[in-house]
Amino acid sequence: MSILDKIVTPKFITFQAHCWFAYTFVHTFQPHHWWALYAMLGGAAVKEFYIDKHFEQSQSFNDNLVDWIGYATGTGLALCALRYLAY
Repeated sequence: MSILDKIVTPKFITFQAHCWFAYTFVHTFQPHHWWALYAMLGGAAVKEFYIDKHFEQSQSFNDNLVDWIGYATGTGLALCALRYLAY
């Protein structure tokens, strides 16, 4: 078993997908639309804590929380990129 088999787990892949989706959304819309932050974090909260809770099988609160933290991480990375990286 290689080190990649221990690092690249389904949770890691899921976190990355949520993170980079949020990054792309916020980085695309934030420079011109302040609502992108609230739409991403609020929409992600509704999706993870209501929709996934009721309509996905075997989703625990911790799974939903990790997914939402992925969205929040991507949002934070996008804000940092918009603030500190000059294009």
